[in-house]
Amino acid sequence: MSVRLARALLLVALFCPIGLAQVPIRYFVSLADRERHLVKITLEIPPGQDTHELQLPVWNALYQVRDFSQNMNWLRAKSRTEDEKGIPLTITQLNPSRWKLTGARNGAHVEYEMFSDNPGSFGAQLNSHHAFFNLAEILVYADDERNQPAQIEFRNLPASWKIATPLAQAGGIFTAQNYDQLVDSPIEIGAFEENDFKAAC
Repeated sequence: MSVRLARALLLVALFCPIGLAQVPIRYFVSLADRERHLVKITLEIPPGQDTHELQLPVWNALYQVRDFSQNMNWLRAKSRTEDEKGIPLTITQLNPSRWKLTGARNGAHVEYEMFSDNPGSFGAQLNSHHAFFNLAEILVYADDERNQPAQIEFRNLPASWKIATPLAQAGGIFTAQNYDQLVDSPIEIGAFEENDFKAAC
């Protein structure tokens, strides 16, 4: 192999984004505080850019502007470290539903809390009986990572609760090709009964 070819291959390995494009964005959703309808969410952003703009959607299936950020109690971020303690990162609010995150070159954990007690098929609700989520109402995304594969895991569920969703599942983790597919997949969690049926199309 020539020196010139070896250098070209090295540059491709260092700068080509193909490998990075497959690193998933991960969400961890805690349902521990059911009595107070509080959902704690962690968005895990992989290493890459130093700056990201974060967005909580202002839209949903009703084709109208809906302000989900009014249900957010707080938001903070820290760097990803091996000991999981992290270093606080700077978040600047750009508008009620958008923030600028800086210092995330080595990855970041974005943590926030949502109040979820809006029942119905276009809502998001957590209580002692069940949880139902239109995920666009509770999941913040990094604008530049929106087309990355996404994973979501629900934690602190009662032992009797099950999860129903069209998302693909691998163990306790649900996966989507990107953010849009993720939030187009409603989630019902609870001690529901399951029945099979046949229907003619």
